[in-house]
Amino acid sequence: MTPSDGTAGPAAHRSRIPLICPRCGKEQRVVPGGPGRAVKVVHAGSGQEACEPDDLARAPENGPA
Repeated sequence: MTPSDGTAGPAAHRSRIPLICPRCGKEQRVVPGGPGRAVKVVHAGSGQEACEPDDLARAPENGPA
């Protein structure tokens, strides 16, 4: 059930949909922003915005050949 103001409600009632990096395929997470700070999307394992070089080496090229 959602509140009448249209917000999603408590986190316990929302299903978790993983964010997947389009470059390397690893799971990502959102780091909330704040006053004077932008929201960031980082890799869940490393906490970095950039992909690890080894992950990019294993990533498929731009679509099937």
